[in-house]
Amino acid sequence: MRNLLQQYFNIAFLMGKPQDLPAGRAQMQIGAGLALVSYVMAVAVPFGVERAFLQALIDLSCTGVAIWIALSIVGHTARFEQAFGGLCGASTFINLAALPLFALRPESTDSVMATSTVADFVLLVWGLSLMAHVIRHTFEVRMFVSVVMSVAFFIVLSAVVASIWPAPTLSTDREKVSLLVGKDGLSMAQAVFHEKA
Repeated sequence: MRNLLQQYFNIAFLMGKPQDLPAGRAQMQIGAGLALVSYVMAVAVPFGVERAFLQALIDLSCTGVAIWIALSIVGHTARFEQAFGGLCGASTFINLAALPLFALRPESTDSVMATSTVADFVLLVWGLSLMAHVIRHTFEVRMFVSVVMSVAFFIVLSAVVASIWPAPTLSTDREKVSLLVGKDGLSMAQAVFHEKA
């Protein structure tokens, strides 16, 4: 287990490849389980446990289906367990990094907003970089192609989530918008609205 976590860590920091992981469904189930739990822990802070769980299931399911379909098209379905398991396991570290940022975020001030935006942007770039890294090694494509695919998938997934949970109307004196990266990923940006006391 410790060795598997080390491999997920290496993938999360773009030092390892999904192909380095052991083959088989057990590894994928462990990675998906870690991603689900850590995703819910991070997203439950602004959204609540019920929505966090449903959103995590939608995110992971859409990601898994997309990878499976893409691998089926290119005829490499044998890579699915390593690719999906590696992406999920590695995204656990992004979710854990996001957890204290969301849990300890204080009330809105100009300096806090600026710091939060930078932190959220870093998590977003990390999540997109991880997805691009996994796509690049799984599908054996150039980095530019993997980055474009990663951004395109992020946009589609964000649109799906936004269609299920539409954002409330903004009120400049009562609400603020901040960027949330959650992932499997799988990592995604969403509008989070915090009402002032």
